[in-house]
Amino acid sequence: MVGYPKAHLWVEAKGSDDMDLFFMVQKLDRFGNPLQQFVIPNQGSMMQDLSERGASVLRYKGANGRLRVSARHLDELLTTDEVPAHTFDRVEKLQPGEIAEIEIDLFPMGMIFYPGEQLRFVISSRNDLGAIMPGTAGFVPENKGLHIIHTGGSHPSYLQLPVKSV
Repeated sequence: MVGYPKAHLWVEAKGSDDMDLFFMVQKLDRFGNPLQQFVIPNQGSMMQDLSERGASVLRYKGANGRLRVSARHLDELLTTDEVPAHTFDRVEKLQPGEIAEIEIDLFPMGMIFYPGEQLRFVISSRNDLGAIMPGTAGFVPENKGLHIIHTGGSHPSYLQLPVKSV
């Protein structure tokens, strides 16, 4: 897989008019353990501690993305089938009972899978990557209520992967 993964979801918030969503595509070994890679030469114990719950710029944990649903509006000229481009020029709060269609691009990825390895798609209401840099505060979402992801039928939520044939 080489390129940009994209999540296409149908979401609803009961008890709220907005939601912050976080996405990650992880590679798992044949035992189900997430595979990670340091992007710097130093992999000592101090680096392990700094990057376990943060410093996501120092350790690659998987392709990731985030979106506040009220910022879901897409730029029709810049959006492609592979990469949605948000305008970030308006706030579109959710109405009670509304099921909103969203697209979110994730950071580009390059992965090869061998027999037994797995892919895990994580959708979360919290920032599991932590802060980007060591010693900085991570983003804290303002989520309330119940978040629902609709799937199937008239609401076909999916993960689009950049699969290239070898």
